[in-house]
Amino acid sequence: MQQNFEEITKGLIRLPKRERLEIVRFLLFLDSRSLDTDIESAWEEEIMDRVRAVDEGKATGIDYNKAIKEIEQLFIL
Repeated sequence: MQQNFEEITKGLIRLPKRERLEIVRFLLFLDSRSLDTDIESAWEEEIMDRVRAVDEGKATGIDYNKAIKEIEQLFIL
């Protein structure tokens, strides 16, 4: 039989601090793996969209040095 959230929480609270921290570390690791995959997929899609836009003539690049100068002007006080 599956425990409900309240029972699990009560059990976790009774654990020693070290064991609770290990559980937290494990849960965060699980989330970070899926988050990394989601982020990686989103960037892959963004890259493909940009390549497609350039190939279709909908976007053009600018000179690297010019881009860096514009960025510096925006962010340097």
